[in-house]
Amino acid sequence: MRTKQTSNAANSKKGRVARKPKDPDAQPTKRGGRKSDSNSLDPEKIKEWLDKTTEGPWTVHATAISNKRKRDAPGKMLVEDRLFEDRLNVQYEVKPRDRWEALKTYKKFTVASESIATGDCILVGHADGGEEADAGVDLAEQWKAVVLEVRALDSEHVYLRVGWLNRPEDLDSGRKDYHGEYELIPTNQMDVIDAMTVNGKIDVIRLDENNMDSQVAGENQYFWRQTFDYVGSKTFSKLRQICKDNRPQNPDEMIIECSNEGCGNWLHAKCVVEQAAKAAAEEASGKAKSNTPKKRQPRNVYTGANRPPPAAKAKQGNFTAELYLANPPSTEPDEISVKPAPTRPEIIITDPKGEKQAQDLYCLCCSKPIE
Repeated sequence: MRTKQTSNAANSKKGRVARKPKDPDAQPTKRGGRKSDSNSLDPEKIKEWLDKTTEGPWTVHATAISNKRKRDAPGKMLVEDRLFEDRLNVQYEVKPRDRWEALKTYKKFTVASESIATGDCILVGHADGGEEADAGVDLAEQWKAVVLEVRALDSEHVYLRVGWLNRPEDLDSGRKDYHGEYELIPTNQMDVIDAMTVNGKIDVIRLDENNMDSQVAGENQYFWRQTFDYVGSKTFSKLRQICKDNRPQNPDEMIIECSNEGCGNWLHAKCVVEQAAKAAAEEASGKAKSNTPKKRQPRNVYTGANRPPPAAKAKQGNFTAELYLANPPSTEPDEISVKPAPTRPEIIITDPKGEKQAQDLYCLCCSKPIE
């Protein structure tokens, strides 16, 4: 696991176009635990301590929640239960606690002209600045986090307790073929960072694979669908397994639902075309297996100009398989098609000679045609 703690001194020099926040623009808000007393420590001494600190002034110590813990008991750890899923709930303590609680608590803060509140997701700069900073914010390289707490000594000393949203490649397990380009994985790894490192907020939605009516990620939309318990079990929440290969869906790629009663399985479009290309190559070489579907009736290929690009494509040897979705007939009066536009999904097989034939789309699970 790559550490993401951001130091006060380093952040004054690093961070891609990190901007200095204005005064926190809300009244202090009460939070579970002991009430902060800004007069318990001399603000000038805290300021002097902060300005001299060469590493992160605060660290967050988190542990799995114990059933024996008394909630918010004096001197005990607090509970963080706003980290996307209940499995990420942890008890934590910010150290040194007295100096952290001496700061005032706010509901939000402002970066440039953008107001950011607790619960918002943010971009956090961490790369070297210099000339590259003038080119703008590189969204892919920025760290992502959710704001859990805002505290400030004054307008020059504003700090955030955050929970990290990792890219798959930032975790030890690495990026898998089923991870989407804009996929993030929330964790219960927390740090305190300087608000000066924040480069703005981002919208992160949840993809609920078990709810067909859930929100769908748009183009260049950050999303999450599983979490990683960094503090406790070091495990991921489970993803839905689909298709004949029992693998998760890549949200950036198409999946197909079998229309046949009693089946209804979801299929990776990639698996469908890979199997079609493999079957065509095996049939041509005389090595087709006995269980290879033989109900596919080839037909001529529609050549209308309004045909969209293939939804998926695969090669096996010198054979290519392309998946096309149902395509309504053209409304252009001057367009001439060799054959009527297909009204259901089909696979186009291209042989080594470049000749094409269209086949019906068959389910990999029940071996029946998909309407």
